[in-house]
Amino acid sequence: MQPPLQPRRLAWIETFRSRSRLDLLSFWHRCGDFHRQSVLEEPWGAQHRPDWAKRGLLIWPRGGVWLRIEQTITWPKHWQQCEDSLERLVLSWWADQVRLWVDGVLVHEGDLFDTRCRWKLPVHWNEGAGLRLLLELRSPCHDDGALITSDLVREPAVPSVDPQACLLPQALDLTGIKAETLPESWLHCDPLSTEAVVQVDQHLAGLAHAAGGLHWVGHAHLDLAWLWPVADTWQAAERTFHSALDLMELFPELHFAHSTPALYEWMERHRPALFVRIQQASRLGRWEPINGPWVETDCVLVSTASLWRQFSLGQESSQRLFPEWSHDLAWLPDSFGFGSGLPAVAHATGVRWFCTHKLAWNATNVFPHRLFRWRGRGGTELLALMLPGIGTDADPMAMHQEQQRFQVNTGVDQALWLPGVGDHGGGPTREMLEEMQLWQDHPQAAPRRAGTVRDYLKQLEPLRSALPVWKDELYLELHRGCATSRPDQKRHNRTLERLLREADLVEALGAKPTQRSDWQVLLFQQFHDILPGTSIPEVFDQAEPQWRAARRCVAVLRTAGLHQLLSRVSPADSAPDKACQRWAWCGLQPLQRWSPLVRLPRGRWSCEGNNLPTQVAPGGDLWVQLPEAQGVMALPLECHPDAPAVASASVMAAPVVRNSVRVQRIAEQSWRLCNGLLTLELDRRGLTRLQDEQGVDQLSEPVQFRRYRDRGEFWDAWDLAVDYPQHPLPMAADWQLELVEQGPLVARVVMRSSIESSALRIDVLLRADSPAVELQMTIDWRQIHELLRVVCPLARSAVRWAADTSGGVIERPAVALTASEHARWEVPVISWLASEEAGPGGGLGVLLDGPQGVDAGPHHLGISLLRGPTWPDPSADQRLHRHRLALMPVSSGWYRDGLAQAAIRFREPGWLGPIKSCRRWYGFPALPQQLVPVSIRPDQSADAVQHAVLVQLLNPGSARVTWSPGDQGWLIQDGQQSTTINPGALQELRLVPQSS
Repeated sequence: MQPPLQPRRLAWIETFRSRSRLDLLSFWHRCGDFHRQSVLEEPWGAQHRPDWAKRGLLIWPRGGVWLRIEQTITWPKHWQQCEDSLERLVLSWWADQVRLWVDGVLVHEGDLFDTRCRWKLPVHWNEGAGLRLLLELRSPCHDDGALITSDLVREPAVPSVDPQACLLPQALDLTGIKAETLPESWLHCDPLSTEAVVQVDQHLAGLAHAAGGLHWVGHAHLDLAWLWPVADTWQAAERTFHSALDLMELFPELHFAHSTPALYEWMERHRPALFVRIQQASRLGRWEPINGPWVETDCVLVSTASLWRQFSLGQESSQRLFPEWSHDLAWLPDSFGFGSGLPAVAHATGVRWFCTHKLAWNATNVFPHRLFRWRGRGGTELLALMLPGIGTDADPMAMHQEQQRFQVNTGVDQALWLPGVGDHGGGPTREMLEEMQLWQDHPQAAPRRAGTVRDYLKQLEPLRSALPVWKDELYLELHRGCATSRPDQKRHNRTLERLLREADLVEALGAKPTQRSDWQVLLFQQFHDILPGTSIPEVFDQAEPQWRAARRCVAVLRTAGLHQLLSRVSPADSAPDKACQRWAWCGLQPLQRWSPLVRLPRGRWSCEGNNLPTQVAPGGDLWVQLPEAQGVMALPLECHPDAPAVASASVMAAPVVRNSVRVQRIAEQSWRLCNGLLTLELDRRGLTRLQDEQGVDQLSEPVQFRRYRDRGEFWDAWDLAVDYPQHPLPMAADWQLELVEQGPLVARVVMRSSIESSALRIDVLLRADSPAVELQMTIDWRQIHELLRVVCPLARSAVRWAADTSGGVIERPAVALTASEHARWEVPVISWLASEEAGPGGGLGVLLDGPQGVDAGPHHLGISLLRGPTWPDPSADQRLHRHRLALMPVSSGWYRDGLAQAAIRFREPGWLGPIKSCRRWYGFPALPQQLVPVSIRPDQSADAVQHAVLVQLLNPGSARVTWSPGDQGWLIQDGQQSTTINPGALQELRLVPQSS
């Protein structure tokens, strides 16, 4: 009796495929196993990785475990020998180190990124007893290892000459034939016979040639650091670039594209001969710089100022190094999501196209578009392309499937393909390019054409008006832990960026620096596997001295520039008073209001002859409340150190304290603190009550510190456990409280607790004239695979919430409604978030010294503080950490109450130091409270007017805002006194002081 029809058809197809491809996976056995038991039959894989076992993979345990397997391959009896064909051993794996030995000779090496080989067998391998193969594979530290495929493949030696019909089985697969559509007549012939070849060949000849097409460009994605240190990256880049250039000589059709101006500048400086070859190939149109930002930066953890500088510096470098190209392309295939302000920043630097692949990694919802217009909050648009996978080869079936998927999604039948080993560089290999040639003119393979990325994008531009519009951030539904891992890197980043902006500001206002401030160190460390904290420990160990050296250098430049500016306003006839110390405070952001409260040495302090309120601080120095200020300005301070000591918790009779602090003891370890703008209460449960100026409660319960298990995700340092809320861990029920400071200027309560071997100290500070209460958190964190969060339970329900992001603001409904909103359960924000209540509005704002990962709902605001991943850095967060946040009621809403400027004041309270100035200095006018300053820097354009400055600013809200710097002595560009900034707009203005 004949077997059922469907299994017969499947068996016929498999046998027909064996004409040119044999599966060797089941023949591998462990070295030294004389019984030659197949490793594929070992039970470990089915027990521990049943999902992989169902796919037929050969599996072994994680943790750097070596697997040594061997087999001997001999000539298949049903293959006819022919000089017109050749054989290859085709392997693919998931292992971090791979070595293939043939008859005792090492013939190929690979790793986690170079995951395939198509090794060509020797010409006369069929004449002896076969080839003895030894394969050594080491499993990744973070995942089990797998040998995915192991095939012996036969193909034509010359693409156009195929007498053995080696390509016929794969050509049949490309037509999409299925078992149920197999012609009945085929089942009556032997699939290994000549008759079967004739029938299949006739069938294919009757089909139309493959439609559509593929535009391919060689590519090598190269992470500047990840599972290797930066020094290794330079070597990988050098190897990759040499390889690509050498292959261009062998394959005239090859075009190669590579990103990252930082890499090109390194080559120019350290490998000039190689860089000359790159430039020559670029001028011939075969080497294509696909750049955009200075590095493939993180795009959700960096501030707007840094993102803007990434693009402007990257574009300047690209135009200098490769003037023959038009640089209107941002290439960011691997960054972990993109803020909604990126279109405006990129567009401002000449970018029109944005390309990424990363949203294909979404864990929950498939991103709906492959080709679209990405519109930012202010209306600026980029054309956006979702790329195919990076690190691909020349497999014709994979290329066919990509072309089909792209056409279904976009209606465009021409797709892009990017062959080349990636992540650690590598690029196209000779084997890939030979396989590309093999199928170049085959009727069953979609036509493919080599060219540049720009050529491909140019074909798409006429479709612009018909493309869908995306009006939101590009949120990656994965890697939600990156805002929380390695907070030390985030701290270094924000400190250095602030110093660089301040150095640019003082230069713009007229200081003559001895050298220019260098942003390159900061921008390099913002690479998308460094700033998020997802690299090996060596990367951060080597970054530490660079962070510190850069900070010292820029701080010296900034301070020297300030001394220059402030010395110009000192009276020429002023003689130094040896009994008087002169200091200055300087606000270095053009904010609408400053109310500085600083710590200074003991003495009697005055400003312009007026005594200042003081309060003795722990350690013997003084808290001093300075006069209110506005814009970029300096306040001269004088100290008479021999003046009588100031009594603790008292103020000199003359000065008046603005909104002084009052402390009331309620009970044992329970206090009420008030400054006229805020009232708060604390007891053993923590911060239990917070009221605004009108006495409206902000909290429904005490502010809570919560701890969760955070384990089980594949990408450990990258990902929060999806189910972490279901795994809470115990926290101490009560805090130990101590009132350590009280007086009219500052009150401080210290809360102490512990988590196993980790110690927590929370300093709660209320300052005079401050609309926010600050929480300073000192945490000696020793937990592993745990998540520490702080949660603010809201007294009044929120309908929406808002936060700042890179290049703008995001606003979300408090209750997630769509599948996409549900997937955004942890969001990276830069410096603030706020709840928004139903009309007439109001809410609670949280000021961050971030970036941080946050979440929000109708009844809470939550902030993730610390994690404990162990891969790729085994002790990533095991150290002493200092976090700061502040709670600020916004009774009129975050926008009207100027929460964004309050966040700047919180993070950047101004410069303070001894100086010879003794006059008030006005440097730059204040912005309206609703506008956010991004940066102020000198105008160094070719047509720059003397003393002109470039001001970058953001209107984060939903209303137009008018700014009139002409009222304060500055003109905008063509003599305008004022300008109006549209809602959501990110704008750059050129200003000139009227005196010039």
